[in-house]
Amino acid sequence: MLFLGMTVSGASAAASFVNATTNSTVTVPQEFSPEKKPGNEVRPQFIPAVLAGISIVVGSTELLAITVSLATLMTMGLYKVIEKYGGKVADIILRATGFKQLSEFSDGFLNAAGYSMSHPNVEVHLKKLWFIPLPIAEKVVIKDGSETIVEVKKSELDQVNDLFTPKEFGQLLGQAYLNGWDANKAKEFTEELYKETRTLPKFNGRYTSCGYWPPGKVKLFESDLRHIIRRHYEGKVYYGEPDATVFPKSITGKWLADVIKKAITSGEVNCGKTNPNGGKIALEVNTEIGRVRVILQRIGYKSYKVLTVYLLKSH
Repeated sequence: MLFLGMTVSGASAAASFVNATTNSTVTVPQEFSPEKKPGNEVRPQFIPAVLAGISIVVGSTELLAITVSLATLMTMGLYKVIEKYGGKVADIILRATGFKQLSEFSDGFLNAAGYSMSHPNVEVHLKKLWFIPLPIAEKVVIKDGSETIVEVKKSELDQVNDLFTPKEFGQLLGQAYLNGWDANKAKEFTEELYKETRTLPKFNGRYTSCGYWPPGKVKLFESDLRHIIRRHYEGKVYYGEPDATVFPKSITGKWLADVIKKAITSGEVNCGKTNPNGGKIALEVNTEIGRVRVILQRIGYKSYKVLTVYLLKSH
């Protein structure tokens, strides 16, 4: 493996680094200047006020020249320049090679958590397609000194793309890290919960003292899943939930998905927390960590959505 190191300080540093390493200079349109001028500023994507090291990890020496010239620009977020002058074709290429998504994820994470790190460093791991000598950004590893804080692959960003943009996901995990999470475990929680809740069991209906609830299909929409994930990472309890508390960080996304499914199929209706006029039914199940409440919202005569889920305080 070949390691190339640099420190983010601006476009001129990137150009000189590339020039010294590969004997070929990154060509930037003459009208672009790294100097700050009103209306003509290209802002680096990586933590503008935090100095971070960037390492390019290359698996093939034949890719060295194109890797340094392209990857250095990408990791600094200067793909904005390429987009501006390359148009839609450049944007498609940058997305296909993964540079754009991984750069935006790193930007989001470091903007959220970079200030809390003593020696932030970003490793961009590259590989090549077997049929053409084109570098593909496979993953990015964010470290504090030698300690790995979070590692994410381009394929993982693609998996949760319907939930969060790469930058939003980076910001979310950065905030989770600041709240005491292991950022990699937080990432896995989101991936698992999203995967395991794409298909939910049918609600079989209930005859209760607080009304009749007909059977129907149940969905967990992306907007509500984002809410569930954020409240878990942030440890939030909302107004109107006086008996709620936060889940421990040790639960997995699959565990929570299984609890939601169990509540839908066999949960006990709590009429005291059910709102028939608002179309909300509270279903509760006992688990090894305590009682969990799942709120379903009617969105049609025979369909529901998962509104939220939370752990109840022990009495």
